[in-house]
Amino acid sequence: MTSAWLGRLAGGVAELLLPQRCVVCGGFGAALHEECVEALPRAAGARCPRCWRPGEPALCVRCVGEAPLLTGVDALRAPFRFDGAARGAILEAKFGGVTALLPPLARAAAACVPPGWDVQAVVPVPLAPRRERRRGFNQADVAARTVAGALGRPLEPLLRRDRDTAPQSTLGAAARAANLAGAFSARGVAPARVLVVDDVTTTGATLGAAAEALRAAGATRVYGLALARED
Repeated sequence: MTSAWLGRLAGGVAELLLPQRCVVCGGFGAALHEECVEALPRAAGARCPRCWRPGEPALCVRCVGEAPLLTGVDALRAPFRFDGAARGAILEAKFGGVTALLPPLARAAAACVPPGWDVQAVVPVPLAPRRERRRGFNQADVAARTVAGALGRPLEPLLRRDRDTAPQSTLGAAARAANLAGAFSARGVAPARVLVVDDVTTTGATLGAAAEALRAAGATRVYGLALARED
């Protein structure tokens, strides 16, 4: 047994046996109380309806220009800003293994999906196999399962990661798209209208690369959903 596997096992046992304390209020009973979700920093106010940049009541300058911030994805939504308690919750879920934090965040994400998107399937962004084995789970898959249930749509793990990549958080904006180019491919035929789910989005490079693979597999509309957006 590796130390990483033992650490995950210990964390899972602790999550099951020890009283959980809410990351927002500190009270016992849940890792994140449903009522405390409303206290997280919302990605609210005027935002570009395509890339979800703040301060834009209509399509932003980038999205109407020749070099849009978001490529491959028809539109993006995220309920929270990657800041404060929302940032802490996602990082604790991702690196601390407290996966109980993800369903409340994912239900809030599902609630901000416009009905007009009329998606036919929910697709999680895959981790590299080596990274998923080390972590023991894929946080995007955990979130996507909750989103699919909330929307009443099937979860379809259509994407695979063909190569490992450097963590996006270590790269500047210009390098993120190049880092993900050709990283994904699709397994089988994609439905016409797909919702791709990830935990955090900044430049949209990961969602865009996933969308390109789904379009190559037959999707005509690909929408992006993240738990939080780093503005």
